[in-house]
Amino acid sequence: MRRFVVSALTVLLTVTPLVTSSAKAASLWWIKVITTQKTFAGCKREAESAARSLSNVRVTPDEISGFSIDEQVYVAITCVERGADQRAVAVIAGVGDDINWVRQVVQNTAELVRTSGEVNPQIRTED
Repeated sequence: MRRFVVSALTVLLTVTPLVTSSAKAASLWWIKVITTQKTFAGCKREAESAARSLSNVRVTPDEISGFSIDEQVYVAITCVERGADQRAVAVIAGVGDDINWVRQVVQNTAELVRTSGEVNPQIRTED
């Protein structure tokens, strides 16, 4: 649980400077999804795959971030390995002017992370 809180705070602290440095950025939306992977590395691969839908992608050891194609929403993705044979969780946060558009971009990105690498939703891949 502690690792989840630390990772969630990392995402929020990464996105927050964008909110404070831009007078136009007013909306923050985040969501978490359970991925198909059990490890941080596997979750990060799924996040990197989902980031293909973003522009100006930046990959660091802890997160993947970038802008929506229209550059109206900044998105950050981080992963949390839960251990004990549980699947990893990805936290996706977005910031932009229009809350409805931010929510849609974050939800679409979350769905891409959640389903990344799945040829058939009934067949799950594991690390």
